[in-house]
Amino acid sequence: MALVSMPEQRGSLAGPDISDVELARELMSRSRLATLSTLALRPLGFPYGSLVAHAADDNGRPLFLLSALAEHTKNLAACDKASLLVHEPGATDIVNAPRMTLVGTCARVGLVEREAVRDRYVAAHPQTATWFSDHLHDYELFRLEPIEIRVIVGFGRLSWVAAADYYAVR
Repeated sequence: MALVSMPEQRGSLAGPDISDVELARELMSRSRLATLSTLALRPLGFPYGSLVAHAADDNGRPLFLLSALAEHTKNLAACDKASLLVHEPGATDIVNAPRMTLVGTCARVGLVEREAVRDRYVAAHPQTATWFSDHLHDYELFRLEPIEIRVIVGFGRLSWVAAADYYAVR
């Protein structure tokens, strides 16, 4: 089994010199695994969390490569409402661990964008390059379109960030 190296860490994000919205974008750029929550078909209507690999597009929107066999993909087919919990990689202190939850709708990436999104995703997860032709599992690219983002920088520092403000950070 090959090990995948994590992106180089640049120190903790929880500092006074970074705004909550900047922290949210930095978290998205550093993270590769997160918890995707969907509304379950079984048991019906309950939250269903699953670990997923993700990348981000130019606007910081999460991208996923999901199998049709996966429970979260079946859930998204029935209801597109979802959230993604992203935390600082390697964080071990729950009180001070920077994290965010992006809340929005999640849908398949359209044909027009698919190639560019595929390239972006494979750059973050090179081991998935061959999965796009694996018809056995029917992998598809999905994108979460955030409506709002809950950002928790650490104890006592938290906020809601509007999607437009999140997109504006470059």
